[in-house]
Amino acid sequence: MPDHLPLQGKRVLITRAKAQVEEFIQKIEENGGVPISTPLIEIRSNDSNEENIKQTIFRMKEFDCIVFTSVNGVTFFKEYLVQWNIPYTELQHLIAASVGRKTSKQMEKLHLTVSVIPEEFVAEKLAEKMKEKLKRDAKILVIRGNLARPILIEQLTSHGFDVKDLVVYETIHNHSEASKLTSYIERNEVDFITFTSSSTVDSFMKVLYQRELLENLKKVTFICIGPITNNTLMEYGFTGIMPDSYTIDDMLKVMIEVVKNKEGIR
Repeated sequence: MPDHLPLQGKRVLITRAKAQVEEFIQKIEENGGVPISTPLIEIRSNDSNEENIKQTIFRMKEFDCIVFTSVNGVTFFKEYLVQWNIPYTELQHLIAASVGRKTSKQMEKLHLTVSVIPEEFVAEKLAEKMKEKLKRDAKILVIRGNLARPILIEQLTSHGFDVKDLVVYETIHNHSEASKLTSYIERNEVDFITFTSSSTVDSFMKVLYQRELLENLKKVTFICIGPITNNTLMEYGFTGIMPDSYTIDDMLKVMIEVVKNKEGIR
């Protein structure tokens, strides 16, 4: 093992949901960093919408295309299929679309082969790609969470597609982590703060505003997974650094590059 790992001793705050942090923690540790997990959001199935979800899943033959906007959407949709004993073969006639590589990989667990994926992993680009690939009268099922931006639904509907918007999971703000988070910020014990969604930015800033700790963030480097998340951060008066590709692996590369530049390493 090398004497000096690229993130040696750097403290990285991870704000994403508890169920999603293991891989990120492992990668940070492998590079010598110290991961600090403060899951500010909780992700759970959308039980209040269960009857609508059930009716839709039992009518899969009516749709021409299925779209997933996140890994979580795939995970919870899969759980509903299992719950109601719906075989994956019921999806095989569908054109499959995804907003990014990680989501596409997860969709393979449903035996779906993604044929529509944008070069830039944002909803606007996915909508453009779908307009190119689908017939104008196509019936589209969009699987998403309650906080996903409505722009994909709006753009597909405006183009004339018949769109079914199905919210299969909810993102809830997790207030129990607030005291842990503020103690790290108060003691200036964080080098990087990572955001993987706009909802984590909102939760984080809500805590910091309440405790009047914004001044403590001046020496912290923010890493945002993509432009939507970074735009949300900018609304609070801060700017993050973004990777070229919107994945946690590329977020890690950005952190390493920041450390190299600060320490003059070549």
